[in-house]
Amino acid sequence: MPLPEFHDVFRIILGWNGDLGYIIRVHGQEFNSFRRKTRSKALHEFKLHRQEKFLYVCDTLHMWEWDVRVLDIQEGVEGDHAPVCVGGRGAAPPEFCGGPTGYRLMLKRQREGAAMSDPVRLEAGVQMLAEACPGQAARTWDLLRTVLDEGFQSIDRRLHELGPLQPDRFSLKEANARLSELAQRWRLWP
Repeated sequence: MPLPEFHDVFRIILGWNGDLGYIIRVHGQEFNSFRRKTRSKALHEFKLHRQEKFLYVCDTLHMWEWDVRVLDIQEGVEGDHAPVCVGGRGAAPPEFCGGPTGYRLMLKRQREGAAMSDPVRLEAGVQMLAEACPGQAARTWDLLRTVLDEGFQSIDRRLHELGPLQPDRFSLKEANARLSELAQRWRLWP
């Protein structure tokens, strides 16, 4: 499987549609979607062994990193190039949620609710910072208050749009249905 197809398969398993590029680090080398030479590489060329792993970065803007481990190597069926997901654990983070930090903040906000942005606690934090940095202009702390307020509004908006996050949920059936659709598109390509 060529690296761009691996990237497509991985994104489809996650349920992501956008493509902000990839980086693969294997055997001390880095390959990415931005170099023409990389686009011709295929996974089998790395001659990976069982239990060997490589780093895969999906979405180079938000830098989602996965350690991909080879669990087993099996001969495929001649002529059948359809990808299949054989297992998984946990839900994929929502696409464009702000990367790992944004996802953690969304999960925390979902768990703690309004207590996470208690105005009294936030103001106490800003005041503590202001006292620790007396040389900073007052507008610095006003800007911080604005950024915190807009940040919580953004998190709340994304949570509302996405519905409740279910980080422990994984559906093998749904992942393979998406892969089946991808395989159908591949067959239709000239």
